[in-house]
Parts: sequence; structure tokens; C-alpha cells
Amino acid sequence: MNEATKKLQSGETWDEFCELLKKAGEILHREDIAATPLELAEGHRYLGRLLRAGLMAFGERTGATFPVFRSMPDGVKMGLDNPDNYYVSATVSPQHTYRIRGRRGSIHYLSLAAQNQNFAARKSISGGAGHLNGSELDVDSQGCFEVVASTREHSGNWLRMAEDTSQILVRQTFLDRSVEQPADLQIECVDSEGVLPPLAPEAVAGQLMGGAMYAIGCAQWFADWVVDFDNHAAVNHFHLPDEEQHRKVGGDPNIRIWLGRWQLAADEALVIDLKLPQCDYWNFQLGNVWAESLEYRFRRTHVNSGQAVARDDGSVRLVVGARDPGRGNWIDTAGHERGTMCVRWVRADSHPEPNCRVVALGEVPDLV
Repeated sequence: MNEATKKLQSGETWDEFCELLKKAGEILHREDIAATPLELAEGHRYLGRLLRAGLMAFGERTGATFPVFRSMPDGVKMGLDNPDNYYVSATVSPQHTYRIRGRRGSIHYLSLAAQNQNFAARKSISGGAGHLNGSELDVDSQGCFEVVASTREHSGNWLRMAEDTSQILVRQTFLDRSVEQPADLQIECVDSEGVLPPLAPEAVAGQLMGGAMYAIGCAQWFADWVVDFDNHAAVNHFHLPDEEQHRKVGGDPNIRIWLGRWQLAADEALVIDLKLPQCDYWNFQLGNVWAESLEYRFRRTHVNSGQAVARDDGSVRLVVGARDPGRGNWIDTAGHERGTMCVRWVRADSHPEPNCRVVALGEVPDLV
């Protein structure tokens, strides 16, 4: 019996997992965040969600030779997750070649990305390799397609993997969830042999520790990310990260994001005027201090290009506040006094800076 199995039988494996998990709580009490009681409550829930995602990623992993596209567990949010998106990912290895089969569906935007984004090893995150979006895919008359993912170039639909690629991430963006259908996707390793073996007792410790480190690494990474916003723009204003930084964090090269922090009193509103470029899609959203999207299922905490009411000249005014002033496109702060925010441009011909000003909630100007 090896040492790992002995520790599993003695209970030491579980004790070590619980001890490691305690470190995640340190993030909630960072002085540079100074979380309020509401934010602490959300932070505890956030860590629980991240742990759920980590345990799913590591504990249910079928390995790079038997990949499966999995969505995030329900409720898991991170990194200003897009409320309009449906995300799925699969574990892969650059040592293998993969075939992805799918039917395009009617989803507004589809992209596939080869990435190295293991938050259990946050210091080694190196961003994305190849990307494909729906407009680049060779699709047949039935909407079906195949993609080869590998380090070696292939003809047709090819997703380039790098020597450190560890996952394939699929972003699907709805303009209108009520009518659009996402793509139906399957993935297989074309050079795998045999069948999936049963769970090895000696692997359990790594799975548990990997799940805990995912939660810790992810929470630390995004806390650092949000705190750094203040080095680039004042509160209630935006900054545009450079393209290399966007790539490093695994961003889609067809998407640029203006990022900011917001803070409002109960009687204040943030008025944001957007000059819209030619683009496939745009949206605006609010997040909390942990960079989780605010509750968009039951409250209007985001808006996209298919929903926003525009002026005659095509520009858009957004009004962020605790209640609807009856002017502009209102975005609900959902009981929060501060948080994060972003504007996304997808396949845009320019990336104009949002114009921001804080006014009294009862004095929001007319749209003209």
C-alpha cells in the first residue's frame, strides 16, 4: 500500500484538505478591499461557489484522453462573468489531437479558445493560444461542423493549441435567451485507446487539493485584478486594458472590455453615455467587489445591444442607480453601494471610451 492510500484510509487526506481550505478565508478580510457585511456575506458564498467549481473540475475530471465539455456549476461566477454567456470547457493536453463536432444553433456569438488557465496554479497562467469564432467556421447546410484542436496545423476548421494548453473553453453569447439555441458540442481525443479506468485511491488527495487550490487561486487572482483597477481609472470611470493583458488572462481577441469600479450613495446615479461602434454585440453590466455579476435573473443589472433603447443618433444612455429614474436605460444596483462594472465590445471597429458622470438620482438629464 502506497503512502497516499494510507493517508486516505487514516483520514489524514481529508484533514489536510480542510486545513488548506482555511487559507481561502484570508481573502475575505483583505485590507485593500475592506468588505462590508453584505460583501462579506457574498464573499463567503463566492468561496463556496469557487470550491464547488474546483471540486467539479478536479474531482470529476475524466482526463485529457477522455474529455467532456462541462458547464460551470449553477451559480458559479467569477471575473465579471458575462450574464449573456453560456460557458463550457474540456480538459485537454497538447500531446493529443482532438475532434470537436457540433451543430451551430442560433446563438448570437460562438467562440472556441485553447487556453492555459488553471487557477490552482495561478502563477503559471499564460492566457490563450488559438481562437475560432462562429463566423470563421466552415459549416454545412445543416449547421454542422467539425474542428480539429492540436499543436500541429490541420486544414479546415483548426484550433491551434500551444505547448501549455490545458483546456478548451467555449463562449456562447445570447442576444435574446428566449429565442436563441446554443450550439450542441461534443469532443473526443482521436488518439486515445482503451476505456476510462476506475478512480485510483492515490489520485484523491490531488483532486481534493486541486479543488481547494482552485478556489484559493481564483479568489486571490481576481481580488488582485479588481484592486488594480484603481491604478488605472478613478471610481465611477473606466479603463481599457491593453491587448496583451487581455490575452494573458485568456480573453477572446475579438472582445475588448472597458473595466471600472463604481460607488454611489442611495440618492446618486451614474450616467454613462455610449457612442456605439459598428460591432456584432455589446453589453454593460454591474458586478460586486468580488467581480461576480450581480443577480441578473431577477433584477435588471445588465443590458445588451439587443435590449437597450438608443437615441436617434444611435448612441445610448445608461443610468446606474438604486431606483429607476424613468430616463435612459436603468441598471439596478441591487442593494449594493459599490462594485465593479464593464462595457464589452465584440468584433467592433473601434472601442470608444464610455463617458461617465455622477448626478443626483432625481436630476438625471433627459436623453436629448
